[in-house]
Amino acid sequence: MTDTTAAPVSAATVTLRHRVWRALRPALPALTAFYAVQVVSYVVIALVADRAGVSFTELVGSYDVNWYAEIAEHGYRQDVLLDENGNPEPVSLAFFPLLPGLASVFGLFGMPAAAALLLVSLLAGGVAAWGLHAFGTRLGGPRVGNLMAVLWAVAPGAIALRMGYSESLFVAVAVWTLVALERRQWLAAGGLTLVAGLSRSTAVALIAAVGVAALIAIVRRRDGWRPWAAALLAPLGLAAYLLYVGWRGGRLDAWFWIQEHAWHMGFDGGELTWITFSRALSGDEPMWSVILAGVVLVSIGLLVASWFIRSIPLPAHVYTAMMMVSALGTGAFWNCRARFLLPAITLAVPVAFLLARAPRWVSAVVLSLASVAGAWWGAYLMAYAELNP
Repeated sequence: MTDTTAAPVSAATVTLRHRVWRALRPALPALTAFYAVQVVSYVVIALVADRAGVSFTELVGSYDVNWYAEIAEHGYRQDVLLDENGNPEPVSLAFFPLLPGLASVFGLFGMPAAAALLLVSLLAGGVAAWGLHAFGTRLGGPRVGNLMAVLWAVAPGAIALRMGYSESLFVAVAVWTLVALERRQWLAAGGLTLVAGLSRSTAVALIAAVGVAALIAIVRRRDGWRPWAAALLAPLGLAAYLLYVGWRGGRLDAWFWIQEHAWHMGFDGGELTWITFSRALSGDEPMWSVILAGVVLVSIGLLVASWFIRSIPLPAHVYTAMMMVSALGTGAFWNCRARFLLPAITLAVPVAFLLARAPRWVSAVVLSLASVAGAWWGAYLMAYAELNP
C-alpha cells in the first residue's frame, strides 16, 4: 500500500525551510559578525579574569545569573519574607519568568541551569541580531542593517549578551515587534509584546510603541480590527506576571513594592543620575563612574540625533525614549546604566548611518576597537570594581 501522507508533509517541510532560508540569508553577514564579536569578547573577558585572579566561569555566571538559575531549577519557591522594619527581603519574584522558563527546557536534558541560561542568551542574541539587521535595512539599506547588529553587540553594556541575562531575549522580542509594526503585522506585534511582558518590566515601552502604532492605524482607518487586537494583546503578558506576584505577595502592587524596598529599584525621576553627574564633574566619583557618566551623556546625544532621522518610525522613537527614561530614572544601581541602555536600539541608528558613509576599513577598525573596549569594560566592572555590570 502506498503512503499518501508522506509526500505532502515533506513538501510542506521543504517549503518552510526555503522560506526560512530566504529570510535568513541576507542577515548572514550580520550574524557572522555578531558571533565573531562574542568570540573576541570572551577572549578579552578571560584575559581580564586571569589577570584579576578570578575564575572565568564564575565571572560570567555571577550576579543575576544566580537568581535566574534558582528560578530555572526550582521555580518561584521563595516566599516573600519581611525584615524587622516590615520591608520585603530580596526574592526571586523580582525576576521575570521567560528566560529561566526557556532555560529549564534544556535542564530537562541534564544541562546545568547556568549553562542553559547562557545558551538561551546566545541563541536569542542571534535572533536579535537578525532582527536588528532587518530593522536597519528598512531604515537605510543592508549595510546599515549589518552595522546595527554589530553596534549593539559592541555597546558598553553588551557584556550582558555574554552572560545568562535577559537583555538578549528581550531585545530579540522587541526588535521583531518593531519590524512587525513596520510590516503592519498586527497580531504578530501584539503577540510578541505579550511575550516581552514575561521577560522584563521594560516591556511597558514596547506596549506604548504598539499602542501608538495602533492608534495611528485606527485614526487612519487602516487594517480593520487588527490594530485593536494588537493593542489589547500587548499588555497581557506583563499584567499577568504582575498579578501573579501580587497574589504571591498578598498585595496588588507587590512587584513594585519588592523592587522599591528589597532591591531599591524605584523610579526617582533621574535624581540619582543628576547627582552622579554633578559628582563626576567635580571629581568626586571613581573613574568607572566618570566613564559611565560619559556613556550616558553620549546616549542622550544619540537620542536627540535619532529624532532627526526621518526613516525611523514614530513607534520606534516612543519605545527608545521610554527605555531611556527607565534607564536614567532608576533610583539605584548606577553601575548598571550601560546595561539598562542596551535595549534602546535606535540609539545606534545615527552611528550606523555615519559608519555606512565611511570607508569599510574605517568601520572595521572602529568596530574592532569597540569590541575589545566593550568587553574589557564589562569584565573590569565585575573583576576589579566587583559590581554588577
